Amino acid sequence: MNAAVTATSAVTAAAAQVPYWVAVLTPEERSFGSRRTDPRIDTVDSSVVTTVRTQWTGADLPNSTTLLAVLADTVGSWQSDRCRSCASGVLVDIESSPSTYFPVRLPTRGHVATLIEEVRRRIAGAPNGGSDYRTVKNTLNSPALDRKQGAQIAFRYGTETTTDDNTTIPDDSEPLTHSLTVTCDTTVVDGVTMVDTDFRWNCRIFTRADVDDFERFWEKTISVFV
Repeated sequence: MNAAVTATSAVTAAAAQVPYWVAVLTPEERSFGSRRTDPRIDTVDSSVVTTVRTQWTGADLPNSTTLLAVLADTVGSWQSDRCRSCASGVLVDIESSPSTYFPVRLPTRGHVATLIEEVRRRIAGAPNGGSDYRTVKNTLNSPALDRKQGAQIAFRYGTETTTDDNTTIPDDSEPLTHSLTVTCDTTVVDGVTMVDTDFRWNCRIFTRADVDDFERFWEKTISVFV
């Protein structure tokens, strides 16, 4: 009986989050590339990874919130350069645990300190730290949530390896779920702090110019945030 009550309470608590997640996913974004990534036809083999190492000259090491704010600002600059600006911000899937994400809608413009604080506030606003989103999305069969398109960009903080040095890079045949996945980490080389960033692009929907311009805006934005 207690187990059944506990399970029912968990489902009820998850169901109560549906309006929040529907609001986060509204309005629907235009395609980030030439089209949305479709896991039915796009696989990891459809992607290419580019790597950028950028010096961080700030006094403190950048944390995940700061780098997420850098990403949001970069997306805003890149879209504006292509006349694709969106007043509602950018939707980003944030990794809460390995291969598990929850969406956050982030502002793409603002003073550095204000933008970082707003990103921090929106992440903190996710119910239960976003850990229930996968359950809410995949098990409740909510029509309101099922109709919503998810984020086209994913953000990870840390390297793509486990503690025992076994790789967690997906197999080439696995479905590609995001148009762009950004993985950031920080390292110190000869006393100089560097931000190492891997960009995994769906190469079917981005041109080389798209990639080059985005990385240029990324490096420029980091220089502003330090």
